[in-house]
Amino acid sequence: VVATTLLVMVFGYKGWTFIPLIWAAVPLFNLFFFLPCPVVEPDENEKHDTFKTLIKSRKFRCYLIMMLCAGAAEIAMAQWASMFAQQSLGVSKAIGDLTGPCAFAILMGAGRIIYAAFSKKVDFKKLLIVLGMLCFVCYVVVAVCKLPVIALVFCALCGLTVSVFWPGIYSAGAADFPLGAAVMFSSFAMFGDTGCSAGPWVIGLVADKAGLNMGILSAAVFPLLMVVVTTILIKSKED
Repeated sequence: VVATTLLVMVFGYKGWTFIPLIWAAVPLFNLFFFLPCPVVEPDENEKHDTFKTLIKSRKFRCYLIMMLCAGAAEIAMAQWASMFAQQSLGVSKAIGDLTGPCAFAILMGAGRIIYAAFSKKVDFKKLLIVLGMLCFVCYVVVAVCKLPVIALVFCALCGLTVSVFWPGIYSAGAADFPLGAAVMFSSFAMFGDTGCSAGPWVIGLVADKAGLNMGILSAAVFPLLMVVVTTILIKSKED
């Protein structure tokens, strides 16, 4: 985010078409970095759950909805933060980028590092409820607050609240479904990516009709739904 912001400032918007070409070097380098990595062949005798078996479980269905909410809550704010800062709060694009998606990303990364250090000492599902409620509060404050500084602070804090949604749900799902394997993880990824598309789309859809603030407010439904479904998951008595 910082590098792109600086490149736009240096080259202007006319140079925007060249900036993605510069970033294309990252996956290109990754291609060569991954080439020497060994590929572990799966054990053909090891049994795994099928999707048909997994989808019959209410717990698994809860995880799918949680993944959708995780993707939506994370990407909705990340993608719209800069535009919101510019249009609703009146800051420049450079400030909007740095205080919006950049601060969001920094706190999201910090949250994951902190969780990794203490993950064995906390109940993830209960933590998910707490973070889901805090994420809901962040969306509401960003949408209704008229003070730019406060709104931007909560925009950044939203990154902290969503930090463990995606990786934590993967880990918890692996623990609850030890035989889920690739079918489970691919299903999680599909629903998570669907949420990544749905979240920003909902904001844009509502923003076209009622303004960007209402668009941001509408996305608060995703962390709220996360809290509800996680509560159902905790109370579930299924094996």
